[in-house]
Amino acid sequence: MTQYQEIHPSPRLARYVECYWLREDIFGTTGHHVLPDGCVDILFTARNGEPIDLTIVGLMTTPLSLDVPAGQSYFGVRFRPGMASAFVREAARLNDRVEPLENAVGVDGRRLFEQLCNAETASERVQSVERFLRPLEPPDRAEKAIEYLSACDVSVDRLATESGISVRQLRRACLERAGVSPKYLSRLLRFRRAAEEIGKAASQGDELAWAEVAAACGYFDQAHFIRDFQEFTGSTPGRYLQSLPNRSS
Repeated sequence: MTQYQEIHPSPRLARYVECYWLREDIFGTTGHHVLPDGCVDILFTARNGEPIDLTIVGLMTTPLSLDVPAGQSYFGVRFRPGMASAFVREAARLNDRVEPLENAVGVDGRRLFEQLCNAETASERVQSVERFLRPLEPPDRAEKAIEYLSACDVSVDRLATESGISVRQLRRACLERAGVSPKYLSRLLRFRRAAEEIGKAASQGDELAWAEVAAACGYFDQAHFIRDFQEFTGSTPGRYLQSLPNRSS
């Protein structure tokens, strides 16, 4: 049995944080799949109520399969794409890596871990994290451009023009803040939208027309759609659909 919940951030942090999330695996899960989503997470882990660690999980470029022990619970901070570096300068250098938060932010990371250990409710953990999250610098044009890229399917050239910066500046900013180029980040986010659409259809028992899914999620054709799915899930869209545990029979 797995319980999952999402909590919205305060208005002050809404442009940076997608959500706080909680997951508890009472009986454990074998082969739990985690797919790339363009995000960085701060992750507090406990087992049977005993704290284990507080880590920062870098942007993923490949799928991950792991066994979750019984009694394992997580409290996570899911940053919007490219926004973790507003609080943790090293975030963009952690692609496909998991590091103790203390290694990235020093004593502040250890202090946050202690606060999360002492918190008795999800609300108290959210409050601790919100006190911890203070942007290092005010938003600039590059940050706003990355924010816009995350919300809309737009070409890099058009995004740079509308943001008032050059394509070269946009690319440099995206590498420095998200760890990948704007074109690659756009691919990740397009894939995420497609995976979410497939998951929604599976849970509702809806039939899928792959060409329509590809077009709705911003793909030029099915070939690009299938290529991205193979890269980010290790399987085709059809096989991914078949693998979903909540798929209606």
